Amino acid sequence: MGDHPLSNPIWNGLTGPHEHLGVSAGKVRRYRPDVAVFVGVENPADAHMPGLLDLIGDGTCGFVTEGPVALPPEVEPVRVADVLQMIVADWNPVPVELDMIPLGDADEPAMVELVELTKPGPFAPRARLMGTFRGLFDNDRLIAMSGERMRTPTFTEISAVCTHPDYRNRGYAKQFVSQGGNEIVADGKTPFLHVFADNALAIATYEKLGFRPSRMMQFTVIRRRGG
Repeated sequence: MGDHPLSNPIWNGLTGPHEHLGVSAGKVRRYRPDVAVFVGVENPADAHMPGLLDLIGDGTCGFVTEGPVALPPEVEPVRVADVLQMIVADWNPVPVELDMIPLGDADEPAMVELVELTKPGPFAPRARLMGTFRGLFDNDRLIAMSGERMRTPTFTEISAVCTHPDYRNRGYAKQFVSQGGNEIVADGKTPFLHVFADNALAIATYEKLGFRPSRMMQFTVIRRRGG
């Protein structure tokens, strides 16, 4: 595990800018279940995690760590996936011409529906509380969006970049990532993101916008053993 703040982004977020969105038990912290599935510990190599079972409950939660996480015997992995972390090195946004609008409480059902259709990654009903979310509508239909997810004092993640299948191949994703990155840079922070390691098309797109591979992360979804 490295010393970089993004080597352990969940823990560093929940002990920093996102502390108000978390709950804790023992040595473990996680986002409120209605906000995000993510859980973190200060040292993912230490399997001694008192309080973890209380935070899992009867559901699941997920670690995002640099390298494997050491799990206590009471839990089992449901899914393990390699995720490439990318950080802006030379910001190169495309012009933003779409009429994006901020998304609020009333938009949460439409946001969840779009995520379930496009499956960009984990998303909870109140994920919008993690940062700024923006969307594009066709009449009353949400057809594209992106938002902010993990954050530390100096880094903010762009996430939930998704476009309805009927509106793909129009360059929407590039504009949404560009808008999100512009706002993060204007706030004095550095944009970063995570992408599944086998998504070569997305990685190439992000590289054109100035993101560079930083480190390989592991997304580990767990549940109570026998649950």
